[in-house]
Amino acid sequence: MPTLPGHLDYYTQYGINPVRYDTSDPRLHFERRASLYRTLGITPLTIRGSRVLEVAPGTGQNSLYLANQRPKNLTLVEPNPAGQRDIAAVYANARDVVLPEVLACRLEEFEPEEPFDLVVCENWLGDSVHERGLLRKLGGMVADGGLLVVTAVSPVGVLPNLLRRALSNRLAPPDEPFVKRTATLSRAFGPHLQTVGGMTRNATDWVHDNMLNPAYLGVILTVPMVIEDLGASFDVLGSSPRFAPDWRWFKSLCGINRDFNQHLLAEYHGALHNFLDHRTQLPARDAIRNAYLEAGALAVAESLRLWEAGEGDGELVEIAVRKLIAGIADLPTTYRSALDEFLDAFAEPRLTPETVASMSHFGTLFGRETLYLSFEKR
Repeated sequence: MPTLPGHLDYYTQYGINPVRYDTSDPRLHFERRASLYRTLGITPLTIRGSRVLEVAPGTGQNSLYLANQRPKNLTLVEPNPAGQRDIAAVYANARDVVLPEVLACRLEEFEPEEPFDLVVCENWLGDSVHERGLLRKLGGMVADGGLLVVTAVSPVGVLPNLLRRALSNRLAPPDEPFVKRTATLSRAFGPHLQTVGGMTRNATDWVHDNMLNPAYLGVILTVPMVIEDLGASFDVLGSSPRFAPDWRWFKSLCGINRDFNQHLLAEYHGALHNFLDHRTQLPARDAIRNAYLEAGALAVAESLRLWEAGEGDGELVEIAVRKLIAGIADLPTTYRSALDEFLDAFAEPRLTPETVASMSHFGTLFGRETLYLSFEKR
């Protein structure tokens, strides 16, 4: 598998921090964050008076919600100089918050003197051996009985954006200037993003972080991977979206039956198909069929990695997509229509941003890509 550069190397190369959100209405921003933490089983009272750590907070906009809940202290670990500047600007205008200690270092270099009650790390760690080691290091920074919030990525959920990445390689080859590629892809995918309700990122940042970021193809840290790395010391508490309902009687959840992680995994495998389109919610599907679907999505990701590393070409992507389509005949026909439209566009010898922007089926297909998980340390 080709080795991918990290997010930080890419961000610093271009002096960017493409993780900004629309916070023009602070009340709505806080409500969104409160809803996320509520879904994860973390209330404001849980945060109040706690020692809190957030790693890779980006602009610091999301950390404002934590700071507003009056933790005992808040530590932010952010090595990107652009991110450090954004954090300083965000807190310079903040009111009624606990001011954070901002550490300009990598997680690899951070060794706290005592553990934290709540540790948060979202949209950063990927599936490499090194990054999974960092995930376990994060777990070691959580106090016994404390909470950890991390993100995983569904291979099925990321599939639509992997296919947009393939179109990007046709529209804006890597030998073109960065600014030109950004403009081209913003024109192509801006209309797609406008179809997503609740979208708070602008097209330029989205293009920088998803379509042009070399590290994006290494973000597929799956739920089973996270459970494997943390399960020896942590029990899953919640997820967003909530894909694992639990109808078991609480009195039965003791002894050998007190295994929340395996229950989450069983529900995950039956719900994989629901990650493909954020607009739909379907009944549970056979886990074996879903395993083939997930393997197909991972094959698309690998074909892209090989293509971008110069070890293959776009034909690998087309082959992987056609194999995946063969296994979704039982799913809504809208999925097949979207993937067929992608294949038609991908085969265009003179593909234009306008053609991509006007895609009526594929243009509205966005998956449930990022999955938040909360854990309690035993």
